[in-house]
Amino acid sequence: MKFVLFQKLAGLQGGGLIMFLLSVIAVAALLIGIIRYKKTSHPAPKNRTRALVYGALCVALSFMLSYIKLFSLPMGGSLTLCSMLPIVAYACAFGPLYGFTAGLAFGVLQLIQDFYVIHWAQLLLDYFFAFACYGIAAYFPNKLTLGIAVAGLCRMLCSTLSGGIFFADSAVDAGWSNAWLYSLAYNGSTIGAETVLCVLVSLLPPVKKVLGLMKSE
Repeated sequence: MKFVLFQKLAGLQGGGLIMFLLSVIAVAALLIGIIRYKKTSHPAPKNRTRALVYGALCVALSFMLSYIKLFSLPMGGSLTLCSMLPIVAYACAFGPLYGFTAGLAFGVLQLIQDFYVIHWAQLLLDYFFAFACYGIAAYFPNKLTLGIAVAGLCRMLCSTLSGGIFFADSAVDAGWSNAWLYSLAYNGSTIGAETVLCVLVSLLPPVKKVLGLMKSE
């Protein structure tokens, strides 16, 4: 695929331009969140060793759940069994620093599990920025459901930005005239659907109980 980033961006209009701007805002919010994490009101964990152990367990659990795929799409991406939930819950319990770190670690594991890279910027968007978005849930320490929704939306927008720029040819092959709408629909059917599923699961009493136990530790 010939990469002509600036030509593609210059030709954006209508819905494509709106999707691009929303995606850029999501990436900017992620970067600002990482830079300003120390200013959050989230209390630091009393026992850092315990926090790291919980982090390792949550990343491992998310990685295990990522193998339980309800369906997969041909160009990458799949609907998994709530693989984002453990890391988002961990971020809510232990704060941004631990949440962003766990998200990045999970992104590296996903890169190893399902390597599909055509450009360094696409690598950053699809694996590092996208999964780091799970750490944004830390800014909603007492609202797990809202944290899941915001983190999932930000990850979906990162992947939509990547798809609209780097996989426009796939939209044409699939019969879509608008690469951005195709990317939104593609990522919405996987990341968006999983986010909705995780929101529903987070409402279950056992999940709330586990989160409460993590915070109490």
